[in-house]
Formats: sequence, C-alpha cells, structure tokens
Amino acid sequence: MRKILGYIYIGYYGLIFIGLFLILYPFLWILLSRKSTFYYADKLRKFWGHASSLLGGMLPVIDYEERIDPRAQYVYCANHMSYLDIVLTGGFLPTLNFFMAKMELKNIPLFKIWFETIDVPVKRESIRSSHGAFVQAGEKLDDGMSLIIFPEGRIPKDTPKVKYPLKLGAFKLAIEKQLPVVPVSILDNYKRLDSYTWSASPGKMRMKVHKPIETKGLSIDDSKELAEKVYSIINQDLQNAGIV
Repeated sequence: MRKILGYIYIGYYGLIFIGLFLILYPFLWILLSRKSTFYYADKLRKFWGHASSLLGGMLPVIDYEERIDPRAQYVYCANHMSYLDIVLTGGFLPTLNFFMAKMELKNIPLFKIWFETIDVPVKRESIRSSHGAFVQAGEKLDDGMSLIIFPEGRIPKDTPKVKYPLKLGAFKLAIEKQLPVVPVSILDNYKRLDSYTWSASPGKMRMKVHKPIETKGLSIDDSKELAEKVYSIINQDLQNAGIV
C-alpha cells in the first residue's frame, strides 16, 4: 500500500513540477536568450523551486551557519542523494547561480533549456569534455556568477553515504579564481525521492549551508586538502543527524 501511495505522490508532485515549468517556459525562453537577463532567469528558477516544493509538500528547512551575501560569488559544494538536490540548491541558495552537472541531464526536456544556456553539462568519462566544461565554468565565474556542483560526480548507489574521495575539479577551479568554497549538507532528499527506486514521500528537506572557506593564498596543490575538509564537514553533519 505504501508503495502505491508513493507512486501516486510522485505523479502528483510531477504534475506540479512539470506544470509550473510549462507555465514559466515562455518567460524562461526569453530570459535565457541573452546573458544580460540570466539574473532574472535565475530568479524565475528560484520561484519554480519554491513553488513546486511548497505545493508538492516538500518543506525546505535551510540552516545558514553564516550569512551568505547574495551579491557575492561562491563555489557551492553539496553532497548528492537525489534529483531533488537540484531543486533545493537551485531554488534556495541566494546568489546568481549556475550548475555543473552530468551531460545526461541535457537530454531531459525540463533541463535542456538550462544546459544550453546558463548551466554547464559535463561528460565526466571524457577528459577533453571535462576540461572544456571547467573552462566554460571559469568563464561564467568571470561573469560574476556562483557555481553549484556536486563533487561526488553522481548520486552514489549507497546513498546517503557520501562518495569518497570527492572529485577535485571544483576545488581547483575555486582556488584558481580565488573564490570561497561553501560546503552544503543535504540531509533528507533521499527520503523525499529515491532516484534509483523512485519511491517518494512529502516532508522536510533540510539543507545546512556552512561558513565559506576562503581560498585566497591557496595553490592548486592545496585542492586535495580543501576537498578533504569539505568532505569531513558534510560527512560529520550526516553522522550528527544519524543518517550514516
């Protein structure tokens, strides 16, 4: 019975998520047609995340360890446990953001418009593709945007455990651009939507946004130590919450 209710809930949430996207699509198409209006497209993405979450019974609970300046730039590094992580981080982190995520998302109609404009797809199996993606991400950081990335690379099959070690690309990029890294701990999304079994349920979506870690003065040689620090912070949150 619970499984059946889960499928009914996924259908309900999917209708809200897709329905809102279709309503917003004409405006997104206009706003994503030029860099000068990416700011407003991101605002619309945040509205989409807020509205679909609240109407669908997903209740975001955001804990900021320190105030995040919405006009500043950061490299957000979050753990990855569900497709809902994109909705939560994209909808509720306050800066002008773009994602780096796996190339397969570009093939999904809901995400294609984003990955052809504001976001950066990456084929992680290809060294050349990965390098090109990080070059493109660097250009977007130069334009004043903040990066959201899941440095595990994909949703681990043994989620909610954090995949170890984290991939170093985002940390190298943050050091190269001398931008602070913000660890982001996502705690409940594997319960809200299991991306392997497609079981789902409404409830809290807790996200802890940690104090930015400065990279000024660091060199590329420090990227592994920086990744280890971010991993430890996120993993400790999961342990404290009794999740792992």
